[in-house]
Order: sequence, then structure tokens, then C-alpha cells
Amino acid sequence: MFKVVHAGLGRDDVRIEADTVLMPDDFQHIARDLIRPVLRVRKVGSIAARPARAGEVVETRWNGKETTNTARAGDWVVVNLTPRREPLRDRAGNLDAYIIAADRFADLYEPTGERNELGAICRARGVVDAIRLPGGFDIAAPWGERQQAPSGYLILSGGEVYGNNAETFAATYEPVRG
Repeated sequence: MFKVVHAGLGRDDVRIEADTVLMPDDFQHIARDLIRPVLRVRKVGSIAARPARAGEVVETRWNGKETTNTARAGDWVVVNLTPRREPLRDRAGNLDAYIIAADRFADLYEPTGERNELGAICRARGVVDAIRLPGGFDIAAPWGERQQAPSGYLILSGGEVYGNNAETFAATYEPVRG
């Protein structure tokens, strides 16, 4: 179950909090309850990906800790790249890195045949749905850890619902036209 918290004085500064993993139905309820448009977006930048080591811990940071995830065998460590294929970094120089589960990777990304020092360069395959959350989120992520950001987007990708920091979203997604 989720709750809507008004983070500021205006109706627009809403924050989503959830102690259980959000499901696609929750995503639709949030959009309807908040009277928010669901945005159809696609990733514009590429990623660099390498196989994760089983038990490897990756802390996702964007101007503070967003979440932590522990890799299982077959998972991938991914770093977002800018449209110029440079690693995306926050103000402190931290890489925008995270883990993609083995069973989701091929559905989400395809290799370009190129590599850099961080791994194989891949491009996103599909389109996802997003809801803007100016007040951010503090939710249970699909990988079982907390995910937090002071401002961001709620993403629905396949059957998973997770958060994305507003700054990384702006750097890595664009609206789908038509």
C-alpha cells in the first residue's frame, strides 16, 4: 500500500511513500488519484554494462544515496551514459550505477557492438510510463531495498514500478512523440 504525502504548501509537491513494492495497479491508482498525466518516455542515452559478480553490492547515488542492490548470478551492473556516451555523474562525481536483473536485461537493452572502460555499450529497447513526483519518493524497490529521492518520477517498466531521480530522468529520458 502507498500513501500520498504533501511535501510542500502546494498541491503539486506530492511525495509517494510505500513500505511494500508497488505494482502496476498501484501505478495506475497513483496517476488517477493525483490527476497526473502518465508520460510515455524512452531512454535517450546509452548504458555501459558488465556482468555482475554474485553478491556484489552496488549503491546507487545521485547527490546522496538513492538505493542499494545486491547482485545475483547473471545480473548486470549498469552505468548510465550521456548522449555523448560519457558516464553520467552526480555533483560529487559518483557514477549513476545500478543493477539490472538477469531475467530483465535482454528485454530492456540491446548491445551496440561497442565497448568502453565500464563495459559493453547498449541502447534501450522500449518505452516506459512515468509519473512526475515533484515531492519525490520513499518506496520499497522491486529488488527489496528502499529507494529515495527528493524529486523524481515513478516508472512503470513491464511489471516493475520503481523511482528515478528527477535529474537523472531529465538526463536519460525523452518523451515519445505521437
